[in-house]
Amino acid sequence: MNNNIFDRRLKAILSASGVERGELARHLGVSVPTVNRWLNGISTPNAYQLREITHYFGMPYDWFLEADGGVPNADDLAVKLGLSPETVEALLELAGSESEEVLTAVDDAVCAVIATINAVYDDLLAIAENSGG
Repeated sequence: MNNNIFDRRLKAILSASGVERGELARHLGVSVPTVNRWLNGISTPNAYQLREITHYFGMPYDWFLEADGGVPNADDLAVKLGLSPETVEALLELAGSESEEVLTAVDDAVCAVIATINAVYDDLLAIAENSGG
C-alpha cells in the first residue's frame, strides 16, 4: 500500500466528513494511536480494516490506494460538478502533476463534493421522514 496516498486521503476524508479520529478508531475496534500511525504514514491498516474504512466512508478501495483511484472521466465529473468538460480536463491534468499541493487540493475538493452529497442525502432523508414517506 502506498502510504503517501493512503495517509493523505484518510486525512482528507476525515477532515471533509467531520469524523474524529476517536470515532473512526471506535468503529474499527482499534486505538486512536493506531489511527494516528496510519495518518502519519508510519503503518497501514490490514485488509479487514481497509475494507471497513472504505465502507464507513462510502469510498472505493482504489480511491485510498491509487493516485488516480476512483476519479471518473471528465465528462461525467463535469456533469456532476456543473463545470465545462474543458475545465475538468484542466483540473485532471493538474491532478496528474507531481505537485503535493495540487494533489492535496484535488483530494480536498473531492472530499468536499462527497461531503456535500452526503449532506444533501441526509436532508432528503429527514424531509422524507418528516413527511411520513
